[in-house]
Amino acid sequence: MAISDNKKPIRKPHVNASCIWCSACTAISWDVFELDENGLSRVKICETYEGKDVDDSIAACPVNAISWQETDENGNYTNWVEEHKNI
Repeated sequence: MAISDNKKPIRKPHVNASCIWCSACTAISWDVFELDENGLSRVKICETYEGKDVDDSIAACPVNAISWQETDENGNYTNWVEEHKNI
């Protein structure tokens, strides 16, 4: 993603296919993560994810399923990244 007009890349947490439904991320960052109907962690739509304890959720994930990923201006992951897909 190109950076223009002194804007930082937009980043959003990503949960890959390693998620084991432990819900540690939802306990730490309930305003960012939720469990879907299959028990998998999903990222909620937020205006910003900065300052929401996402780094703590990343550190607490026992299977390293969460990482920061760049998004476009609409909040869609770039570089063919998809929720619950390994990158």
